[in-house]
Amino acid sequence: MNRLKYFNFMLVIIVVFGLLSCGKQADSGKNIRVVILGFDGASWATIDPLLKSGKLPFLKQLKEECAWANFKTFKPAKSNVVWTSIASGKSMLKHGILDFVYLKKKGIKVPFLKSNRLTPMIWQILDLYKKRSIVLNWWVSHPPDKINGIMVSDHFRKITTVRPQFLHEYRSSVHPEDYFDTLKKFGELNRKYIQVLKRTGIPEYISMYYQVHPRGNHREVPVLSLFPRLLKYDATIESVSDYLYTHEPFNFFATYFRFPDIIQHFVIELMEEDLKDRLKIVDFQSPEAKIFVQETTKKIAHLLEPAYTYMEKIIKKYISKPGHENTYFFIMSDHGFSLIPEGYNHYHLPESFDPPDGFLLIKGPAVRKGEIKNVSIYDIVPTILNLYDLPVGKEMDGRVLREVFNLKRKTKYRLYRLKKEKLVDDKRYNRESLEELKAMGYID
Repeated sequence: MNRLKYFNFMLVIIVVFGLLSCGKQADSGKNIRVVILGFDGASWATIDPLLKSGKLPFLKQLKEECAWANFKTFKPAKSNVVWTSIASGKSMLKHGILDFVYLKKKGIKVPFLKSNRLTPMIWQILDLYKKRSIVLNWWVSHPPDKINGIMVSDHFRKITTVRPQFLHEYRSSVHPEDYFDTLKKFGELNRKYIQVLKRTGIPEYISMYYQVHPRGNHREVPVLSLFPRLLKYDATIESVSDYLYTHEPFNFFATYFRFPDIIQHFVIELMEEDLKDRLKIVDFQSPEAKIFVQETTKKIAHLLEPAYTYMEKIIKKYISKPGHENTYFFIMSDHGFSLIPEGYNHYHLPESFDPPDGFLLIKGPAVRKGEIKNVSIYDIVPTILNLYDLPVGKEMDGRVLREVFNLKRKTKYRLYRLKKEKLVDDKRYNRESLEELKAMGYID
């Protein structure tokens, strides 16, 4: 073999082995990263009308290029219950968070807390395998789990509105606590409501309320009255998430935003005054009702456009950052909303109504594009564990979404048990949680 032939032969060998090694690396669970972006209450039912009218171009591109699904949820479609199922892969009877509150002695209402959880969350499972996780603002996450990484509980966001002399009371909302000193500045940056409106592009919904109800009183709509505070909470979480996503290494990253749900809890108040009365007399089983629901949903979608534009901006920010070639993104909500005789809601639905689907997008290097059928909130954790090539929990209620990925993975199983931590009851957290739940109409 002359030199030229030998050189060409060796070049082919090098290229072939290079391709094989790249394939193995891409197929290895050791080198991947997973990002969850959670948006409460968002759904294709209100996103799709905007896509069809030429709005939300980046979301439209994602839906065309990624795997997507109508995300099946369950009754009662209550956020703390569902997000705990998403993070555990289990039903509420297995994970222990059954409702927003439960009754103690003498009929005292107490919010379900982290201490009521009966099973490990995905970040606790990944901890067993030395994966570094960053988790922010998840429901029922205070006090934060002591994981290998950083956890910002759902209590931290309240630093946005607390007086500076009380900030120290929120140190325990971050693990490790030393990070609180770095992150607390983001609460200060998001204190001014008008500035937050400008940055997020969210309109002043209270002013819009008075356009429909010139003689009304927005304080009689508790969730609308509370909206400025709740939006500032999410703006703070956005700032903290951006910082940690950019400055901290991780294998698993999850952050949660509440604003699409909050806005939909009062959106019907921004529509024609007689809508509530019309809903009470609609026969939802009739063909005419289907047209009425479609037309009303389009109007709701139009009012939600600024919120979804803000959501799109957040998603684009994460996906567009360079260096994420081996990252899998799971973008999701916990439920949608339904028009019902009592208004527009996602819980306390009539028996004949199915729980309204949320939305799901999955993007990554080995993802097959197109619609995924029969995907439920229980499927996320088994799928993520399988992506990492780790065992799926034996007691999990979901399945591995094999059809989504061009990957070869055997499904292994093991039993995961919760390691109980000694918890200190945080009375301030309990009280503030009850106040928010009342404002949202979840409890009386």
